[in-house]
Amino acid sequence: MKKALIIIFMFVAVGAVAFTLYNNKAELNESATLAMKSSDYISVTTERVEAKTVNRNFEANGVFEPHQELKLMAETSGSIVKILRKKGDYVRRGDLIVQVDDRLIRADYEIAKLNRDQAEKDLARYANLAETDAITKKQYEENEKAFKIANAQFDALKKRLSDTQITAPISGFINEDFYEMGTLVSPGMPIAEIINKNPLKLSVKVSENEISKVKNGDVIPVKVNAISGEKFSGKVDFISDKADGSFKYEVILEMSGKDADAIKAGMFGTAEFEFSQDEEVLQIQRKSVVGSLKNPGVYTIEDGKAVYHQVTINPLDEGTVEVLDGLTAGQEVISSGLINIKEGTKVKVQ
Repeated sequence: MKKALIIIFMFVAVGAVAFTLYNNKAELNESATLAMKSSDYISVTTERVEAKTVNRNFEANGVFEPHQELKLMAETSGSIVKILRKKGDYVRRGDLIVQVDDRLIRADYEIAKLNRDQAEKDLARYANLAETDAITKKQYEENEKAFKIANAQFDALKKRLSDTQITAPISGFINEDFYEMGTLVSPGMPIAEIINKNPLKLSVKVSENEISKVKNGDVIPVKVNAISGEKFSGKVDFISDKADGSFKYEVILEMSGKDADAIKAGMFGTAEFEFSQDEEVLQIQRKSVVGSLKNPGVYTIEDGKAVYHQVTINPLDEGTVEVLDGLTAGQEVISSGLINIKEGTKVKVQ
């Protein structure tokens, strides 16, 4: 009897739940139908396309770079026996920085020099004999070959001997050194890092819309973040012809003026590109634009319906864009409620 009551109770409970769910679904369907009937349009707001004054000045940040920078490598093997320049020293091109032990190479060099000199004398003597037909042509050619071999060996040892004197390939400051007295070096081992910052350069990146305004030779004011209160200037020395992966173009400014010596390579700087003329351009808010900046568009309202227009724009500051093509002054474009709008959607301005 107890089991029967439990089973009956369970059936009643399941039935009650099923009935409740059915009623809820019916109410939801009825509400959705009413909503669809009542939502004959989407409420939107609009803004007017207006001509406003825009200043074309812009700033670009970058890092100061030395004019030349290289890592000097050893081209020989041996221990360092003499140090003439250290970290922080200024060197001119060709100055001796360190001397590597050259005793064995010098001995081989002297032998090669003697062999070359003797081969040269023998060749001269055989040349005289050849003129009187005292020797065969083959004998002369063998002596000529022996001289060439001796001369090549001499040149190779002369180069090896020269490599024991590690000299500065450019003028500049030794920014880092990697040697001490007695250090054993080998070919390809770094010896020093030399930086020539005369003149120092500032490398910045500018957008495709800004690059057209920059010209070679322009003198641009520059701020140095680490040196507040002072103004510097740089002359445009290079403008890249191709954009990088972020669609930016490189512009290099060559710093000038005696105060530029206070700037160190690696500091951050800001180039202030200033243009005297203001322009009036058509502008709208960035939020009124649908799609990407590469394929932008806007919606206008015609006969109570949304109409899509493809436009060409140029991003400006403060969330606005310049309209280059596709709209005229005075037109109204939809600025909010765009998430549910497509071509032909019925809309109503709030």
